[in-house]
Amino acid sequence: MNTVFKIGYINHADTAVLSASGQVGTKPVTLLADPHPARRWSAGLTSAAWVNLVWPAPVTLDCVALMGSSHSWEAGRCRVTASDVSGGTDRYDSGDVPALVDPRFGYLIHTLPAPITTRSLRLYLSDPSVAETRGGRLFVGPLWTPEYGPALGVDWGRAPTSTQTVGRGGQTFVDRRANPRATSFSLGIVPLADERRHLRELQRTCSNTDDILVIFDASDPNPGDVSIWGLAQDLQRPKRDYGRYWSAAFSITERL
Repeated sequence: MNTVFKIGYINHADTAVLSASGQVGTKPVTLLADPHPARRWSAGLTSAAWVNLVWPAPVTLDCVALMGSSHSWEAGRCRVTASDVSGGTDRYDSGDVPALVDPRFGYLIHTLPAPITTRSLRLYLSDPSVAETRGGRLFVGPLWTPEYGPALGVDWGRAPTSTQTVGRGGQTFVDRRANPRATSFSLGIVPLADERRHLRELQRTCSNTDDILVIFDASDPNPGDVSIWGLAQDLQRPKRDYGRYWSAAFSITERL
């Protein structure tokens, strides 16, 4: 039985009213919900800040992830609190914990021990080693833990997008672009209930338009190294292979 492979595809951050302890005029906190990955929130020249989310109705979640975080591995800290009152702690309080942001990837991923239902959530950020607190894309939502993990292994590597052009004189010119990570995997044994509840919703809500968060090992001490936030390219329609079990294939390229 799988307990560590998880997929997040319902992002409640996009339906929340966002506020922050500080923001630069051209980099407001609302950019945390902007689908364009190059647009980033900045709290300004400060080593500590918070982001608050409020919903008109309760939402259920067990993961908070900030992609494009400015935190360092050594000194970055975070705290997640949740309540029906803005800034409160009665639903959840993680306490001050290491942010575990690997600067190579910039992912701050905090997984709650159990799902909670709340109307307000606050993410506190601090890192005395950085001059500016900033973030790219915010994910707040529930994680789907499939009954079985990826089938027949996973491929994992880079998706080079640089191009080469050979000139008339035989010279090779390189147009350097980003070098994002990429992965593909398949879920081979998905019960009917999960096919209806999750695979169909992935098709409906994400397809080729919305990002999803894939965590291959939620227990890993470096969560950014085993996670990808990106588009599910050409999301395959689920197939019924045998009995009441379904399968689906995924191909994902990182966006940040």
